[in-house]
Amino acid sequence: MTEGAKKIFAGDRLTAEERLEKVVRLEEPDRVPVSMMIYYYGPFHAGARMSEYMRRPSVYRRVSRKVYEDLGPWDIYYNINPVSRLLYSFVLMMKYLYPGDELPDDVMAQVEEVEYMKPEDYDAILEGSFYLADLAFRMRLLPRFCKEARGAGAARLLGRLARDIVRQKLFWDQDRRWCRRQGMVMQIGFQAEMPFDVFSMARTVVPFSLDLFQRPEKIRRAALRLAPSFAETCVWAARWMGVPRIQLYCHRTSTSFLSPRQFEELAFPSLEAVVCRILDAGMTPILHCDGDWRKNFKTLRRLPARKVILQLDGLTDIFRAKEEIGDHMCLFGDVPAEKLVLGSPQEVEEYCHRLIEEVGRGGGFILAAGCEVPYNAKPENLRALVRSAFRYGVYAS
Repeated sequence: MTEGAKKIFAGDRLTAEERLEKVVRLEEPDRVPVSMMIYYYGPFHAGARMSEYMRRPSVYRRVSRKVYEDLGPWDIYYNINPVSRLLYSFVLMMKYLYPGDELPDDVMAQVEEVEYMKPEDYDAILEGSFYLADLAFRMRLLPRFCKEARGAGAARLLGRLARDIVRQKLFWDQDRRWCRRQGMVMQIGFQAEMPFDVFSMARTVVPFSLDLFQRPEKIRRAALRLAPSFAETCVWAARWMGVPRIQLYCHRTSTSFLSPRQFEELAFPSLEAVVCRILDAGMTPILHCDGDWRKNFKTLRRLPARKVILQLDGLTDIFRAKEEIGDHMCLFGDVPAEKLVLGSPQEVEEYCHRLIEEVGRGGGFILAAGCEVPYNAKPENLRALVRSAFRYGVYAS
């Protein structure tokens, strides 16, 4: 049986996998698919300690099943569930503060932005080996901000990462079996912060903003140098995990941080190289695009059509996105956080109805929250979001 082969509802004509494949190709499926990113919401809903939820797979599993039973069903399992802070730090290259450690037990994890990359690290990338360049870069910088990596030699650190990748694989295999029984499809085979965005996070906002003017060519060349090995790691991991979709985090490449010219000249070349390698491997890139991306749509249209998912987080007007790039990329989103927290079920349902009618017109649309479902979202509002796809999202046969 293929993943997601069970039909979720009796009236469904497609499996979740078939539905997802159709919207990526900008075709009309039987109905609009739904994805729910419930990572930080889960323990608040289920009454679990955040500290245990983030560290113990058994607690995560119990919580995620409880949320699905209470609010589901939906089509796409948004698998954000790292088994270790070391692995989470490696793929996102951010200094995480964890509940039960640096933070109280019952709060969300937080990112502390620290300047762990120096200007000379651009030179080290450009002068280093081409093969495994991205892995070498991450391994070199990881001990500078991740306490689980501090003091470990390269061999020992690589061994710890290998151990945690195996643990992640076993964890995801269990989740995939559960997804299959529900009829869901798993969204992500691998996920990581894009090289250009890592530079911005690692240098921090002010130093990196200066870099954009003082050493722009080094930024562009260094990101391009890392792109091939970064893409190969993504493809290898997704194949091993058995899910042909790779989520690429573009946290710092919107016009909230860069001018359109800087995006086109400095960030896009490495983004394009990564996306095209993933497509060559027969996989689907998911661009997780935080911030305002409207002025970058013209450049994004240079990516291959009907093969990429563009996930928006609320700062980009998704209705304008439908007009300007919806004929080129599948759009993913974008119920605003404030509606899920402060609105009524009727308001959420009305907004989702509009999304389905306008953004979902002709296909190429996945209904979801704008990025993360807020931890304090109202359960009745999340039910309204899910319900709207089945109430309004059925396409004519």
